[in-house]
Amino acid sequence: MPLSRRLVVASPLILGLAVRAGAQGAPPPILFVHGNGDHAALWMTTLWRFEANGWPADRLVAFNFTDPLSRADDAIPMAGRSGTEDQLRELAARVDDTIARTGAPRVALVGSSRGGNAIRNLIAEPVGAAKVSHAVLCGTPNRGVFDWEANAGSEFNGRGPFLRRMNGREVDTVPGVAMMALFSEGNDKFAQADGRFVGRPGVATGITAEGATLRGATNVGLGVLDHREVAFHPRAFREMFRFI
Repeated sequence: MPLSRRLVVASPLILGLAVRAGAQGAPPPILFVHGNGDHAALWMTTLWRFEANGWPADRLVAFNFTDPLSRADDAIPMAGRSGTEDQLRELAARVDDTIARTGAPRVALVGSSRGGNAIRNLIAEPVGAAKVSHAVLCGTPNRGVFDWEANAGSEFNGRGPFLRRMNGREVDTVPGVAMMALFSEGNDKFAQADGRFVGRPGVATGITAEGATLRGATNVGLGVLDHREVAFHPRAFREMFRFI
């Protein structure tokens, strides 16, 4: 029997974790959220891997944000760019659409990098959290890409309004939502102590590799994978599949 492309992609990842939809009920729909300046197609191989391991194809959704790039200052509009509230509105609408289409009570969310900011923003309020069963953040700069006085309004500044609000409690977890953070153990260019990757070489960012973790959540280090690999590598798939 000829091998399908999906089976070829998934064959190294067979985990003995087949989804038993008939015995346990249908698994939650999963909504995949891309990162800053990225696009939904980056999730294609991940979708194949989930489907090849038994997840129903109609419960796997990836979408494009209208304006995927962040603003220089989250509070100041920029043509062709989005703020955190823009991304929140789009994600919330996609969650509602997915629930209406599938009839599922809640969805699981998987976010790469900035996509995790939108997820955290959604579940920060009870109305959003009530619609989400799982949140998996992959390489999300939860403490920021930098923590300094410059770029004060940036969504990625640990001292900025957005991240101060997200990180203002003793833990980052949300009641009723299972949360996991996947992170690189030293090879994520947006979790570096030196600012050379953000245009300020020799300036301390105030951020370490632990910046992508979540207090109180399940945190899984994936070795020295890079910023995108912690979302799209086979190791990342293995962990998100097991978790959800």
